[in-house]
Amino acid sequence: MTRASSLASTGDWRRAAAARGIGVEDLSRHTGSRLTGIDLAGPLDDDMVGLLEVAVAERVVLVFPEHGHLTPAGLVGFADRFDGVFNLHTRRDLCLPAHHEIFLVGNVDGGSPKVGLNWHSDDYHLAHPGLYTFLHAIIVPPRGGDTTYANGIAAFEALAPELRERLGDIRVRHSRRRLFRELFPDATEDAVEAEGRKFPDVVHPLVRVHPVSGRRGLYLGGEWGSAIESDEPDEAAALYARLLRHLIDGEYTYTHRWCRGDLLFSDNRCSLHRASEWDTDTDRRLLHRIILWDTEPPR
Repeated sequence: MTRASSLASTGDWRRAAAARGIGVEDLSRHTGSRLTGIDLAGPLDDDMVGLLEVAVAERVVLVFPEHGHLTPAGLVGFADRFDGVFNLHTRRDLCLPAHHEIFLVGNVDGGSPKVGLNWHSDDYHLAHPGLYTFLHAIIVPPRGGDTTYANGIAAFEALAPELRERLGDIRVRHSRRRLFRELFPDATEDAVEAEGRKFPDVVHPLVRVHPVSGRRGLYLGGEWGSAIESDEPDEAAALYARLLRHLIDGEYTYTHRWCRGDLLFSDNRCSLHRASEWDTDTDRRLLHRIILWDTEPPR
């Protein structure tokens, strides 16, 4: 029995949170909840970890405000309480020197400002892709740089039954080579090809079953590196674009306006997210990011 199994319904995790003095505020109908009354720098027992696993499976992203006191070591310690494998990024020059688990997102301390500026699920190009992502706001710009999350389960369940049935057999090819070229335009062609050899293309189902909730949801991968496998590429591209538009419709999304010290914990299964642009010439933005890889492939 997993930590989350005894809290596998919406009411259970909310009641468990209330019993522990945790405030829960939903931020949109389907996506995003703000949790208060819990200090992630402190020890978390298995029941609390299980509660968070169920909550994030349902809500896609959990927002923990006012965690400016959390150190990089504390962020790593929090992430380490969850199942998964730390992503030690291939671009070590873009990671925190003392904690290679932490990737620097933004235009400060040598971070990468373009990362996240497309709809994606983290590390979808891997056989065992992103499971959870942790983002900690260190510096936020006065405008822009927001992050939007989309709930692929809610979006899938809203599709017509005949379309849901049709999608069940479709597979999607995910290319790290294509993605890397978009993410790091400064990279040489040799570096792009080396990245492609290191991470060959993978194929995942378009619709996957979330192992915590048992519900089915869209798993599109990313708009910069994914394509539906088909003998009719134009038709497949049109279907992918249609599903992406449906998923990122405002009904299934939540946009987070960052405040310094915010910590966001998100579930990459059956979801997408995207950062918005900001003025990189005049404003600074820095997020510390940890990605945990799944130990199982999408099914």
